[in-house]
Order: sequence, then C-alpha cells, then structure tokens
Amino acid sequence: MPDPVAAMSLLSCSPAWVLLDEFAILDKRRNHTTATGLTSFKRPVRVSFELAHPPEASRWFVHCPGLKKKRGLNGHPQILNAAESLVVLRMQFLRGGDVIYDYFVYRAGPGKPSLDLIPGPCPTVAFPKQVGILPRGDLEEYSVIFPRCKPRRVYEIRVFSSENNEWRTKVARISTDPETTYHEVAMHLPSKAIVAGVSSLAWIDLWRGVLLCEHLDTDAPTLRLIKWPVPSPQNDLLDIYSGHGSRDATLSNGVIRFLEQKFHEEGGASSRDVMGYCWIATTWKRAINSTNWSRVFKADIVNILATDSRYSDLLQKTLWNNELNKLDLNKLSSAPPTLSLNNENVLYFTAKLETGGALLLAVNTGAGMERLETFIQTSCGLSCAPCSFSRFLDASPGDLFAFCC
Repeated sequence: MPDPVAAMSLLSCSPAWVLLDEFAILDKRRNHTTATGLTSFKRPVRVSFELAHPPEASRWFVHCPGLKKKRGLNGHPQILNAAESLVVLRMQFLRGGDVIYDYFVYRAGPGKPSLDLIPGPCPTVAFPKQVGILPRGDLEEYSVIFPRCKPRRVYEIRVFSSENNEWRTKVARISTDPETTYHEVAMHLPSKAIVAGVSSLAWIDLWRGVLLCEHLDTDAPTLRLIKWPVPSPQNDLLDIYSGHGSRDATLSNGVIRFLEQKFHEEGGASSRDVMGYCWIATTWKRAINSTNWSRVFKADIVNILATDSRYSDLLQKTLWNNELNKLDLNKLSSAPPTLSLNNENVLYFTAKLETGGALLLAVNTGAGMERLETFIQTSCGLSCAPCSFSRFLDASPGDLFAFCC
C-alpha cells in the first residue's frame, strides 16, 4: 500500500518527502520554491526546485544572472545534506585562477523560501558530505557543522550559528564504549550527515557504521560508533569500492535503519557480483540508545517480478528477451538502493536500461508480502537523496508532479 504520509501529502499536492537529485541543473527556471541569495563576491544566485512524489525524482535548478564566464560556476552545484526545512548546498565558482567554494542554506519555510550564504572562510573538509545541519528552536535558526579529525586523538568540530552569525570550534571527546575506538573514528568516511536529536548529528559511513556526535550544544560533544549488523569487506577493499552501490542507511525518530543489497544471477550465486542485476535486499533497525539490531524484511527482486502482474505489460515491453522467452534482468544495471523516510517496509531503487534511460521502482514488503508498488520510466539522473524539506513549501497547482507510492 502507499506510504501513508506520502499519500496524505498527495491530497494536499505537497510531497511529505522527495527523492532529490544530488546535482543541480543550470537553468533560469522560477516557481514558488525559488529563493535568491548572494555569492561571496556579491553576485546574485537563484535556486529553484521541481518536486515530485517518490519514486519519481525531484530536480533543482541554479541560475547566476549576469555572471561572466571567468567567474562562472565550476561544475554543477551539489546538495550536501538536509534537515527539516533546511538544505545545505555547495557551489564552486571560478574567480581568476582560483576555485571558490560557497556554502548556502536553503530554507523552505516557515514563510517565503530563502537562501543564506554561510560566511567564510569555511573550513576545508575531506568529504563535502560531512557537512551537516542542525535546526534550532522553531526552525528560524540553525547550526552548520564542519567536522575534522586531527592527529593526537583530537576530533575538531567547527560550528557556524545563524543565531549570532559566528563560528566556534569544539573538540569532541571519543567514547570508551566497546564499539568505539579512535582508529575506527579516524578511518570513518561519511557519505551523509543526519540529524539524530535536538543536539545530535549522525555521520553515516556505509562500510563502518554510524558515528554519533551528541551534546553539540555544549563545549564538550561526545563521539561514539554504532557498527552495522553485518561485516564489511576486507580492509584493503573498503577504500576501493563505495558502500553506496549496495547499502543505504537512514535515521529518524531515534531509530537507525540499514539496508544491504547482495547481487546474484538467476538460479544461484555468481562471481559477477556487481554486474549481475538480480538481488536480495535485507534491512535492519536499531534504536540509537540500544545495542541490538533486529531484521525488518528480506526481499528478492526475482520473486517480486515473477509474482507481480500489475506492471507486466511495461516490464515485458522493457525487459522481455524473445530468445530466452522470459524477462532478462541482465538488460538492467542496478543503481544504489534508497530507504523510504516514512515507511520501513518500502525500498526504492533505480536501474539503468541497456537501451538507455532508467527505471524507478518501489518495492513494498508490508503484510509479509513482497510486491512491486510502483514502476516508472525516467531519463533523470540516478544520484538521488531523500529529503523532507518539501513538506514546508506551499504548493502551487502545476508545480508538482503527483506520483505517489
């Protein structure tokens, strides 16, 4: 059945959450989501969103009117992380022979959308996705978090507060619990940062686990590691292969959810682990104040496509192999899976077609059944992240594409 929160938002024409393309399209588009700000060299920049209900991908657009080529955008602007009504963006500009990094906070509400430049100089980070944001109070204020692991067992955190427009440096203490060691904290390579409480932020490394930073509202934050319920590859493979290709994780209401996707060929295991399209996905959950993981569901895409007839015409047209006389899943290559923000039984994934384009699918395992909930074709990019800022925007007719699952 549909995500209940998403279904309610469909009735009001405003998605409760969206799958947002990580990178912007350079375009002059404007609508009710548009916000304008200034770059670090005082030039106007405009950000707009085109929202859709999952599993359709939502897109966003950036325009810098009057910006000359020598001071233009260097590559596509990037979404780093989001929390509540706030989205952290990074843009690279060319200025002379230098590359300038500007960080912005887009605020969807309350009130009219706005775009704030984080005053520099911003700290240098090894991985842009480390940069997190914590809403404050009634969402009028926020803190932007820049972490940096340093030698001599020191974990330094730079915090920008919108309340006083100031930067502060905090040194986090590393927990001494059984799951946490300084070596593992130092090796932690996060791919996203998620709010874990009023004053807590969680950095997600899909190989090593969740690095939870608590008490960020004090001068002495604490770091502790929460490991995944399944082992990771050998150490020499961790830095070669990204966990994003087969894993996902999210955190909401104090509960971590983790997904692992294992690949195989029809009829059995294969040495073509990454290339084969067939997969089995397993999800677990754990409260951040607990020490135990519990399994939520296990889903096999072969079983789902074999038993679900509602989309048979589309599937056969797209994937049918006349020589094999069956659906040929080798016509697809899988992109990273994505967990629903609101329903622990729903898994979204995107798959590239051999003939071009892509498929966006939602799998629902509720009521003990595996079934394909939604199936659409798209030409959108495959790098999407779940965000809930959309529920703070006032929808205008025609601005949203109603596609709910």
